[in-house]
Amino acid sequence: MKEIMTEYSEGILRVALNRPTKKNAMTSGMYVTLADVLTEAAKDERTRVVLWRGVGDSFCAGNDIEDFLKNPPGPGESLNLVS
Repeated sequence: MKEIMTEYSEGILRVALNRPTKKNAMTSGMYVTLADVLTEAAKDERTRVVLWRGVGDSFCAGNDIEDFLKNPPGPGESLNLVS
């Protein structure tokens, strides 16, 4: 199952966090994927709007602590979506 799902139609990019059993808590891999998706959307002149949502009953519970303990950012690394 893809943790980040995308769908594009008529200038609208729909992005969905897809970990409903974990309240869509973000993993380090999800941050990387989301950054790539949003960077590409910013470069695409056809994309006018990005709708970002969570699958299930929660938008996002924050970071997946277990994943971040296993995969902490290295020295000088940041998980900022905007550089």
